[in-house]
Amino acid sequence: MLRRSATDQPKGRITARVPVSVQETIQRAAELTGVPLNAYIVQVVHQHAQDVLDRYEMKNITLSEQDSEWFLEQLARPRAPNARLRQALMSYREALDDNNDSPTVPIER
Repeated sequence: MLRRSATDQPKGRITARVPVSVQETIQRAAELTGVPLNAYIVQVVHQHAQDVLDRYEMKNITLSEQDSEWFLEQLARPRAPNARLRQALMSYREALDDNNDSPTVPIER
């Protein structure tokens, strides 16, 4: 069931049954932070979900200064394709030719 709030945002409902000890722990943490229980649960779960998604989607990769410099050097000076990569590109082109969707991708030697 979706409800609309004063800001006209659709609202969903999440229900969870947990052991009383878990409920008490969450309630205590909410009280210590001065936030109502529901707001605390939403904040914590939302932040955790955001962290999982960022990690899964690799949005927040942090490199050291040395690793950043190495990465930028690799981008500035790409290596020539090796035999396996050239063969993979030729196989790819053949597969596209079979489907009559062949884009022009040059093979560097």
